[in-house]
Amino acid sequence: MILLKNILNEISSNKSYEILSGVFSDAPEYVFDDFVMSKNGFFQKELEKILRKNPDADEDDVAYEFNDWVELSWKEQVLKLNASDFTKENQKTMMQRKFGNANQRNLAKKLKPGTNESVIVLKLGNKFRLLEGWHRTMAILSLGNNGDRDPTKWDKIKIKAYVATGSTVKNVW
Repeated sequence: MILLKNILNEISSNKSYEILSGVFSDAPEYVFDDFVMSKNGFFQKELEKILRKNPDADEDDVAYEFNDWVELSWKEQVLKLNASDFTKENQKTMMQRKFGNANQRNLAKKLKPGTNESVIVLKLGNKFRLLEGWHRTMAILSLGNNGDRDPTKWDKIKIKAYVATGSTVKNVW
């Protein structure tokens, strides 16, 4: 049995993809697929609000609303980090989650440093804000555990990331 709800969800998903792919045409494909198109993520919810307010909104209207995000410059890099390099909010979340579970850490141990599937971060000054890839990041950072109880004093570990920079980072921070 085909449910009308499923058909509407598919149409909505296709429309979201069509609009957002035009708006974020300069974003790396990985950032677009993994972050922008995240099923229950920020952009999906905001797009829904925009279209609810203005059902006739077009790509230009949406681009205007997301301008600070669109203006970001993305570059894939291998960084050498520990928890101290992230925002206080990110650190708090990582500590609450105890840097992931044993299974995630075991998977991370099998990787050559800096060869992980990329995570997605914003960079402002010398701090990073983790946007996507929480489990990977926590597992990889846990490899720097040198016995110190304070994760901000663990050894720095190589991690591959898409890093967003630019004058509008502070607006989306």
